[in-house]
Amino acid sequence: MRYIPNTKEQKEEMLKEIGASSVEDLLKDIPASARVKGKLNLPSPLSEEEVKEKIYNISKKNLDFFFYKPLVGAGAYRHTVPEAVKAIISREEFYTSYTPYQPEISQGNLQSMFEYQTHISRLTGMDVVVPSIYDGASATAEAALMALRLTHKNKVIVSQLIHPHYRETLNTYVEPHDTKVVEIPYKNGLTDIEKLKDSIDNETAAVIIQSPNFFGGIEDIEKISKIAHESGAIMVQVIAESMSLGLLKQPAKMDVDIVAGEAQSFGMDINFGGPFNGYLCSKMKFIRQIPGRIAGETVDKNGNRGFVMTFRAREQDIRREKATSNICSNHALNIVAGNAYLSLVGKQGLKKIAEYNVKAAHYLRSKLLESGKFEQIDYPFFNEFILKTDNKDSLKEKLIKNNFIPPLDLSLFYPELEGFMLFCTTEIFSKDDIDSIAQIIGG
Repeated sequence: MRYIPNTKEQKEEMLKEIGASSVEDLLKDIPASARVKGKLNLPSPLSEEEVKEKIYNISKKNLDFFFYKPLVGAGAYRHTVPEAVKAIISREEFYTSYTPYQPEISQGNLQSMFEYQTHISRLTGMDVVVPSIYDGASATAEAALMALRLTHKNKVIVSQLIHPHYRETLNTYVEPHDTKVVEIPYKNGLTDIEKLKDSIDNETAAVIIQSPNFFGGIEDIEKISKIAHESGAIMVQVIAESMSLGLLKQPAKMDVDIVAGEAQSFGMDINFGGPFNGYLCSKMKFIRQIPGRIAGETVDKNGNRGFVMTFRAREQDIRREKATSNICSNHALNIVAGNAYLSLVGKQGLKKIAEYNVKAAHYLRSKLLESGKFEQIDYPFFNEFILKTDNKDSLKEKLIKNNFIPPLDLSLFYPELEGFMLFCTTEIFSKDDIDSIAQIIGG
């Protein structure tokens, strides 16, 4: 506390108020193993010019993302962002926007939220949409907590083909509830439905499946929904690559109860890993257990169209014990970006982009298999697929040398998949790009 400008008497008064005898007593819950022992081994001070030079030299280690096209997706997808979207979100009234604490004077933000909710509702077919929940990982975890509250059960079944980071986040969220989390293995690029049948029972609160899954595979959500509902469980579909909604069947038409998604693909550049924007959708009958904020349309006393914050069930808005979540923020700028993107590309535009993603991925896969240097696993996929190679280090080196960021080495998350690479292609790749990639690593 040496840098906090409080007197010794003030510190003692504050400690007494919270019931701690000393600062050490205040910190007793932090394990000794997690504390810094002694002084930090920091370098000597630098001048401003020296700091700038040091940071500049560090930055030179980064690849130029404009010139290096990524063959890796895995939850973070580089799609084309129209310049119009960038221009809209750069306007000062949007650029500085945050959570609208006084909704009635934030008509522009509320209108954008409402329109974005409408886009996501039309894409998913779901009745209720919370437009901003940090990211897809926290949306997945919130969906699990929703299911626990709705069913009063404490067992959750998750596929091993849910994004590994999403699963880690879910486990963190449910840990205080002593929830039993059962992971279902995969088989041939998809969730093993027979193993799911063996694991589900009447004590299961939710079945959580990602589609397209982490391998890009398109799961049989309709079949899995039926299995879940027969046991009285909530069916949750996770969507990390929302571009797939431009082409694949709506979750609502497959009897999904809750959709936990990530909308980064809609007008949001990958900027050193973010920012992302999750969304959460559900059937109308579950609205009282959905966390976050929902904007609504109304009219004022003069009959003029207006927008209001229709639904708020977050910790900062209502009593803590009644709150459905401790989310205390709102990615308002991301909502504007997503709304602008979907409004600009339109229904047919989104479909065409999604179709191109599928065609590009299948074309690259076929070209690589023609080389005879890769082993395949056959399963239906969107814009990501896995292939096995015996020369992953050489593959990475050749791609980087030719201005392509290599695909993901799956053994980082699945040790049993040594040599398997997760490829991703989006509309940023031309046919010439794909032919070049096939020549570089296929020979």
